[in-house]
Amino acid sequence: MRAKDSFELPNLKMVVDSPGNIGNDSTGDSSGGRPLGSRMKKFVQKKVPITKWILSYKISDLIADAIAGITVGLTVVPQSMAYAAIAGLTPEYGLYSSYIACLIYVVLGSCRQATIGPTAVMGLLTFQTCGNNYPACAVLTGFYSGIFELLMAFLQLGWIVSFISEPVTIGFTAGASTTIISSQIKNFFGIKGSKGSGFVGYWEAVFRDISTISVGDSIMGILCFVALLLLRKLTAIKVGKGSKILKKALWLISVSRNVIIVITTTAITSIWAHPPYKIVGTVQGGFPPVELPQFLLPNTQNISSENDGDTLSFSESWGVLKTGPIVIALIAVLQNVAISKTFGAGQSVDATQEMFALGTCNIVGGFFSAIPTSGSFSRSAVNEASGVRSPLGGLFTGVLVLFALNFLSPSFYYIPKASLAAVIISAVMFMIEFETLLPMWKISKLDMITCVITFLSCIILGMEYGIIIGVVISIGAILMGLLKPKVHEDLRTDDSTGIKYIEVRPEPGLLFPSVDFIRTRMNKLSLKNKKIKIYFLNFEKWTQVDYTAATALVSLIKGFEKNDKSIQFINCSEIWIEVLQNAGLAKPPVLDSKDIYEYLKKSMTNVIVNLQNNEITITTPVNVDNMNSSGVILTSMGNGNDDKKSTSVPS
Repeated sequence: MRAKDSFELPNLKMVVDSPGNIGNDSTGDSSGGRPLGSRMKKFVQKKVPITKWILSYKISDLIADAIAGITVGLTVVPQSMAYAAIAGLTPEYGLYSSYIACLIYVVLGSCRQATIGPTAVMGLLTFQTCGNNYPACAVLTGFYSGIFELLMAFLQLGWIVSFISEPVTIGFTAGASTTIISSQIKNFFGIKGSKGSGFVGYWEAVFRDISTISVGDSIMGILCFVALLLLRKLTAIKVGKGSKILKKALWLISVSRNVIIVITTTAITSIWAHPPYKIVGTVQGGFPPVELPQFLLPNTQNISSENDGDTLSFSESWGVLKTGPIVIALIAVLQNVAISKTFGAGQSVDATQEMFALGTCNIVGGFFSAIPTSGSFSRSAVNEASGVRSPLGGLFTGVLVLFALNFLSPSFYYIPKASLAAVIISAVMFMIEFETLLPMWKISKLDMITCVITFLSCIILGMEYGIIIGVVISIGAILMGLLKPKVHEDLRTDDSTGIKYIEVRPEPGLLFPSVDFIRTRMNKLSLKNKKIKIYFLNFEKWTQVDYTAATALVSLIKGFEKNDKSIQFINCSEIWIEVLQNAGLAKPPVLDSKDIYEYLKKSMTNVIVNLQNNEITITTPVNVDNMNSSGVILTSMGNGNDDKKSTSVPS
């Protein structure tokens, strides 16, 4: 995947050795026979990675991390405020989530490039769970999602995300991006009225209130959007080889484009007595209160409470959250592990540790009014490009966010809503990967269909239903492959003997779900080719043994024998031979592929003529296609250059 807020399917654990990076080590477990103190030290270093890489930390690393951390901070401040808007909250909640997650990941994170904080996808999922302006619900959702992430880490459940295939991920990301862009149309054009909910709801609200469109907001939004796209392209400007400073300056301006736009438009608004566009308004500054999340949500959504008070009961609170925390936890883990996989070369990156770190960020964040967080692909790419050397870069990012929260919050009052909408749209529009559709269609039409269905489900039914439907389709495709595996059937003629035979090669083998399919396929093949007496079943790709499959093969052999046909197993492993013996075959019909010619030659010569009954009896199947019109069986011995030998058979 490319460097943007998207994700791909992860490997659960990887170690890629490369010199010159802090914290490089092997994660191989060699604890056997070591003292308890040594094992405890390794355990602590694995669960608290800072205790390992800090020992080799240098001043030069500190300088590099400071530069990278501040650069990321310039990106995260405007982004976090914008993503809070996606979640239906005021900007300070995005800032609360940004600094606390960054600080915790410094201690527990195993990937130096990863930056944790609010993302567009997390904001959208939070909004779909809690609705508009329900901060207590958003904070509680983040807290519970952290608990699920910790549970996944303790139970080693990282493999679950492997069921989310690449087409499902692409469809889900495109659906999320389309929904997010739709949610910002009203702010972008200054359209009044309620925003609506969901892709369909957003556009219904837009067309319903289209007459209230604001010229001032529209001009502000369009100008900011165009400026952001132009600033994004600065890195594509070619400069001379000797202009490294200019190239670096262009890159820094490009990655700081969000903060440049926000500062510029805020400055213009602050000196404009009556700006013709909407502004953010009052943003609560200062350090957030440290307290437990509200486990009994306030009754702000007009839900009938069992307590008839100002708060909902515990069950009613869960009724508001529904499956939101679980879905958010899964998507957050998928994003974070994918980022670690993408940027993890030369580092010991453990998926379980990443889940542990992410879960801790969300649980602790619940005490600081933080909304759900995960790894940000775009900010992690900025971190990598800035030359970060350790997770300590997150410390400088967190400090910068705290500085903005405590000292710059009065200035946030003047931020135009249209400029924040432009920041969001310009960020998420590149998450839609149109370029993958054509290759996907050429490689696998089923994958393309899965991607499209996931996308449509996300924008029509909702993000949580979209991802579930996509995963179900992916798993269904896997099960269908097991139920009806691809079977290669080759009709061949041996050059030396002239015998025709059929070789059957099921892929990836024979397991109990596909037994009936393979057995039916073989029987139909036998009925269709009545003159073919010899069949070879290739075991080359059969790596697993299965009792149901073994008994089915025994039954198939007996059925073929009744019809004067035979099946020979080629490339059969010792394990399968033993399994077939245990299934009832004293001498399994096993043959090495290089012995096929000898077997065919033997089948041609093993003919007994019963003179008393004036007929022939064929004890091993002979291909009747090799008989001539006079009832003579033609055989070719040796290398095929000998004279043909024949045996007359009275008609």
